Amino acid sequence: MNNDTGGDHPMPGTRMRRLFDENLSMIETMTRIEIRRLGRMPRGTHLGQDDGNPVTDLLPDRYLDRYDREFLYRMLGSTIRLRARLADPTANHAAHSVIEEILISRAVRLVADDDNEDGSGLEAWLEDWLGDLDVDRLYDPAADEATLASDPATGSGDMRFDHWFEDQYWTDETDGGE
Repeated sequence: MNNDTGGDHPMPGTRMRRLFDENLSMIETMTRIEIRRLGRMPRGTHLGQDDGNPVTDLLPDRYLDRYDREFLYRMLGSTIRLRARLADPTANHAAHSVIEEILISRAVRLVADDDNEDGSGLEAWLEDWLGDLDVDRLYDPAADEATLASDPATGSGDMRFDHWFEDQYWTDETDGGE
């Protein structure tokens, strides 16, 4: 059975889809709050200077000092565009950029972390949706910048920080592929 992302694993239940959308909405709200908070602080302040920030819990630790107000604005824009695209049943629901992969994977994993939900099938569905989950390498402290660079042999995009907002994946609307 195919799902709306083009994979073989169906999206687990309507409730899961609602929770997924609520998690993306929560990420959007948290990002807006942090933009306002950082706007009241000296220029150059970043999320890595603040322990226990909910937005930094979503993002790879390796770039904590890069998550500043400008980054958050870009992340907010990506979140808004992603939510709009996912709400349109005729749109391509695949992640187009590294930041979209991060947002999708974190929103799905927040559903899986919910004690009231059965998370079985979510990882398979997520992998079907995003492919081989290259984004997990960003959270691996053993992965260095060279391993995060683009690899044409595997079809992996450039996962280095400066490329997170570039459309690298599934952007050819004619065939739905990379």
